[in-house]
Amino acid sequence: MAITVGDIYSQFPNFKQSDMIRLVGSEDFNGRTVVKLSNIASFGNRDLSIFVAKREGKNYTNMLGEKNRTEVNEVAGIKDETPKNEKSESKQDKIPMDLSIFNMKDEK
Repeated sequence: MAITVGDIYSQFPNFKQSDMIRLVGSEDFNGRTVVKLSNIASFGNRDLSIFVAKREGKNYTNMLGEKNRTEVNEVAGIKDETPKNEKSESKQDKIPMDLSIFNMKDEK
């Protein structure tokens, strides 16, 4: 999905035109003009960030800083799939380096 100027104006009718020009990066836009997620992330508006996070999910929240990401994820209801304390290790059995495939017994 993409966030358009029309989406933002329909959700936030009082959004300033000067701010929209800053988001779009041009004065030439209409309701169908797509706004880059990186521009929205750097804009720093909390309510706009929550609105976009609900629509775009992790694609958007990964662009935010750690503090903002945590807050926006909580309010938007986005769960963090990877716990911070858990290491991402392979679940496969490890074979010792001094073991040859010819020494391994067939498990039947």
